[in-house]
Amino acid sequence: MFSCQTVIIFVSNHNRAQLNKMYNYIRMMRPRQWTKNSLVFAAIIFSRHYTDASDWISTVIVFAGFCLTASAIYIINDIFDAELDRLHPDKLNRPVAAGKVKVIHALIFAIILLAGGLTIGLIINKYVFIILSGYAALMIFYSLGLKHLLLLDVFIIGFGMISRAAIGAVAIDVSFSNWLLVCTFFISLMLALTKRRQELARVGENPEKLRRSLRNAPPLQVWDRWIMMMAGITILAYTLYTMDAATVQKIGSQRLLLTMPFVVFAIFRYQIAAYSDNFGEDPTETLLADKWILAAIAGWLIVVFLVISKVI
Repeated sequence: MFSCQTVIIFVSNHNRAQLNKMYNYIRMMRPRQWTKNSLVFAAIIFSRHYTDASDWISTVIVFAGFCLTASAIYIINDIFDAELDRLHPDKLNRPVAAGKVKVIHALIFAIILLAGGLTIGLIINKYVFIILSGYAALMIFYSLGLKHLLLLDVFIIGFGMISRAAIGAVAIDVSFSNWLLVCTFFISLMLALTKRRQELARVGENPEKLRRSLRNAPPLQVWDRWIMMMAGITILAYTLYTMDAATVQKIGSQRLLLTMPFVVFAIFRYQIAAYSDNFGEDPTETLLADKWILAAIAGWLIVVFLVISKVI
């Protein structure tokens, strides 16, 4: 007969196993990466609809839908990248690569998340559903093989970020500045190029550890020039956005230009963090780990709110 202590140990071990299983499924969803989905809130802020409760509800729901959809794509990508991830010092601990979640279970979970995300999109409106579906299809093709095509993989990441910005606008039926879409595209190119550049720098003379798109890539100096170019274009595009006549008319002020120094500082600081601290392979980790970048983002948000609210 089992003693009470044996029963307690059995139940405790069972609960611990269930918690570990749940933890691995949550890790597969990569909730830290959901910070990128905060771009969906740009439309409600810059359209000055931030006092409309119904628009906030729609935007939050769309944010949740995009998180579910993006998480499904992350899992699908992990399934196809498992072998390569096992050669990476950090990615080898991902649940699929580490064998903590079976491939079939990960795939079923991804399908459930994707179905949930697309259903949310369909509930909001057909345009949200179309953008979510297009994003999901593009990123699935990315996971299946497009990620192995040099530079095309980077551009696909850029289009994925544009989807996040655009979906927030169609969710509340407002127009979105083309300049902001341009800024979003080029800053995402900068982040993606930095990510690939750091992958090259990490492996050094071990090309077998690289994804196929980087095995015949140009030297690091070329990537550095591309990154600098994207940073400069982003700053120029954002500056032009703040000075654009349509922006001034919509915002009702020319003072949005006051936010530009925060953008420049954050971009410069990102380059310092990505290069000197050997981050950059995970842009989200770099952004969240650097207090100066977070301070710049906070300052930018505060000044944007003060300008839009006509406090300054």
